[in-house]
Amino acid sequence: MNGHIIDLYKQKKIKILISYAQILEDIITLPENTLWSNNREFQEINSKVTTLFADKYYFDNNLNRNDPIEYFNDNINAVLLSIIEYYQNNNQKDIINTKKNETFLLSVIVCSASYIDIASNSLDGNYLKMQNNFKKLLKYLNQTNLLKVYYNNKIILKKLFALVKNNLKEEKKFFNYYKSTKYYNEYKLICENPLLYRVQFIYKMNLEEKEKTIINKYQHQYLKEYLTISYELLAIKLMQEYIMNKIVNTYVVPVVDGADLSVLKHPLIMDNIRLLVPLEQLKSFKNPDGFKVIYYHNGEDLTKIDEEITILTKEDIISSNLKVKVIKEYFKDKEEEK
Repeated sequence: MNGHIIDLYKQKKIKILISYAQILEDIITLPENTLWSNNREFQEINSKVTTLFADKYYFDNNLNRNDPIEYFNDNINAVLLSIIEYYQNNNQKDIINTKKNETFLLSVIVCSASYIDIASNSLDGNYLKMQNNFKKLLKYLNQTNLLKVYYNNKIILKKLFALVKNNLKEEKKFFNYYKSTKYYNEYKLICENPLLYRVQFIYKMNLEEKEKTIINKYQHQYLKEYLTISYELLAIKLMQEYIMNKIVNTYVVPVVDGADLSVLKHPLIMDNIRLLVPLEQLKSFKNPDGFKVIYYHNGEDLTKIDEEITILTKEDIISSNLKVKVIKEYFKDKEEEK
């Protein structure tokens, strides 16, 4: 991968948000705007502010997508912080105070573009509901007595919604690329407190029995490659959970010496990853990337451990070593494909 998949996805989203805002600038206006006088001037400001906003806050607050006004209230401060940062970077911080109406207009446009994107997303969004809710949002904004909102401009709205529909098709293609019936991750619930899912990579091949024997003999040689694919699929899954209006889960992933963990090394997902390492490798395992680790207990003596660690065990253990936190593995036949 050239760049982390999450950053590549975010860069694509920044372009999409900018394009939505460019159209919205013709719908949401001020009677008198002294900050920009044409679409070209707006484009320069919009691209910088939207980039700052999406880069820092895109995955932060995607709640209330079914209520555009609540979503707007939840996210407007993040947009304003991005506008402030933009003008501070350009040594123009006085604009925030001298052009308050224009600053408010800019924040409304960028926030509205963000709402359109998240409310219609291909994972758990609803394109038709977004259209209706967005029209309600426009009417609500028109009630401010400050903005002039052309909520009945069917030509511009049609252009906007056509662009959204096209972007949704592209986004579905992107996520469908990572779907396969031949190779995929299974996510098995292994602990309820804390809530943890173990990641298991499944690779299916249509082979004769003789071929299966050969593959089974040598497939351990390709374990690192299998894990790399599994990690990539997990990174996509965590990104999807951040986009969706749901809890972001924590996943326990197996690791072997030499495995490429770079696809998991991203600030957005590292907190939701636990590396699973055999306890016998406590002294030898190197974790230069700072992942959180859970050690798998196979009967080792816990009394001699002098490090603060967490272990996962099948046994009912009450450790006398206060440095060792014990997590009991969940063993009922309960597996969830998520």
